[in-house]
Amino acid sequence: MVIETLIYVALVIALFFVCDNSLSRRFYVPVKVVCSASFLVVLWINQMFSEKLWLMFWALLACFIGDIFMAIYNTSLNKQVIALGIIAFMIGHVGLLNYMCRVTDKTNVLVYIVPVCACLLVVGLRKWLHLHMGSLFVPCIIYSYFVSTMAIKAVECGLNGMPLCGIAGVLFLFSDITIMIRSFYHFKNKKNKRVAHYLELGTYYAAILLFIFSL
Repeated sequence: MVIETLIYVALVIALFFVCDNSLSRRFYVPVKVVCSASFLVVLWINQMFSEKLWLMFWALLACFIGDIFMAIYNTSLNKQVIALGIIAFMIGHVGLLNYMCRVTDKTNVLVYIVPVCACLLVVGLRKWLHLHMGSLFVPCIIYSYFVSTMAIKAVECGLNGMPLCGIAGVLFLFSDITIMIRSFYHFKNKKNKRVAHYLELGTYYAAILLFIFSL
């Protein structure tokens, strides 16, 4: 567990070095793909004998596919590509939600109601921060419901003896909020955008690792 985790962290650090700089166009996509493939490898190494492996695998596979689309978007800024990434990650969040619902006895109805507030928050953020979402506004609202539902269920799991799930869900939500702002907000300072990218990647890959260890 220790060795593969250290390799995983090293790959994420390597990704930081090709993030939003002169190396991005050549190396960002391949390094991102390797980073994301590594969490599937970590999952298999640590959980190959777990009965819950497949509950997590298809969710993380969807996230892996989403990562490929988002990496391509990061270098091409093609909105059709980011739309495909949104769909892939939505499937991933449904998979994580399914995993958590299956490993717990019951789910509070508020888990499915409170995320409506997140959708309203996206509407507000679009206006307050002047987010340039365009045709992706509605998909982003739908996506925010699914990621918020997953995060709230994770917090519920955390309060019921699964702290790694709780932390992972919060980190995943924070990462998605960051990527929304980074993708649609006009940063006057490129350094601030790069910091947002670091936060997005760091919290995302940490969340994935914690979900794997929660099995």
